[in-house]
Amino acid sequence: MVYTLDDPSGTGPAMAGATAPVTYQGTFAPRRRRRRGPILWSVFGALVLAGAVAAGLVHFDASRSYDAALERVETAAVAYSVAATDAGEAIDDGTVAADAATSIVAAAVDPLVAAEARAGFAEAGATLTSAVASAQQVAAAELPSSIGERPVWTWELLAAVPVLEDDAEALSAQAAELGTATVDIEVSLAALTDSGQTLVSTVEAAATALEASNVSARAIVVLDFRDAADFASSRDRISTGAVLAFERYAAAAENLRASAKSELAEKAGPLRETRLEIEEYARSIAGGVVLDFDWAPLVNGLGGVYGMSGTATWNTVRGGFSTITLSDSVAENWPSADAVALVAHEVGHSITSKCSDLFDSEDADANEEWATAWAISMGHTAEGNGVQAYGYPSQEMIDVAATCR
Repeated sequence: MVYTLDDPSGTGPAMAGATAPVTYQGTFAPRRRRRRGPILWSVFGALVLAGAVAAGLVHFDASRSYDAALERVETAAVAYSVAATDAGEAIDDGTVAADAATSIVAAAVDPLVAAEARAGFAEAGATLTSAVASAQQVAAAELPSSIGERPVWTWELLAAVPVLEDDAEALSAQAAELGTATVDIEVSLAALTDSGQTLVSTVEAAATALEASNVSARAIVVLDFRDAADFASSRDRISTGAVLAFERYAAAAENLRASAKSELAEKAGPLRETRLEIEEYARSIAGGVVLDFDWAPLVNGLGGVYGMSGTATWNTVRGGFSTITLSDSVAENWPSADAVALVAHEVGHSITSKCSDLFDSEDADANEEWATAWAISMGHTAEGNGVQAYGYPSQEMIDVAATCR
């Protein structure tokens, strides 16, 4: 290709104002302008995309961390709930037992139980009370409450993770504390139960001793006391029922003492000690039948210079009890053979309470024959045994009476 151009130098053959063409031969490629815009936008777009992907990955990781932390919180919350339920039941059981123990200690005063057993039981009750109070304090502790609506932004998720982890740790720690408190209550409750059984085991001996020291109490009062003591000694756990049993036992003991005091006051006078000696003898041969004693100057119109006399009732209920009434002259003539034999005759009536099926106990004459035969079977041959008043009993009746002791 040939291009013709003006002479750029202004010299050459055409200096006189004419322009002489200058001819060049060869090829010539014109320059193209570069477009940079699309490339820059592509790079920018790639960077944005990479940033978005990175941000997405960070958000995903934050979300996964949040979920994992939240799961730990929920797991810890379930464990805490189970521990709290167990602790609540233990607290309820412990509270009932501790309150019952306090009431029993207040009722079972000396000498209703052995002093050492009461002291041990009181100490076990105090230990349980302390364990319950500690558990209640742990159960009342404030729980973590940071869990709310799920965060949306990445930075919120990231910020929530350590908070949730702290909450999970706190819940686990509180669950462990509740578990320990529950065990403490259970151990203390077991110790109280053991000491309670020890306490209860001392009731029988204590009641026997208390009855012996108040032997003059009326028969019904004695029987009520025995029933109350038996009920208290049969308790096998510390409960409101045990409280009622010991309160009833304590009340019956007070009635026993009051009755004995009243009876002894009635026996005051110069014959008091002899009367008590006679009563002790009668009880010793009565086969466990509970006896009441009344004294009078005259019984059946007899007494003093008119001789000696006595009467007796018998009742089969509640193991048997009886009331023996004696003239003062029995005490005045004690321990003559006739006086002793007369008392044995009256006890023969009393002991019918446990042997009424051995003869026709509905017949009045048979009752007198029985009482006389019983006195004879006990070795009393003096006429005060009943022979003088009712005649000599048959050998068959004596033999039968000898089987009732």
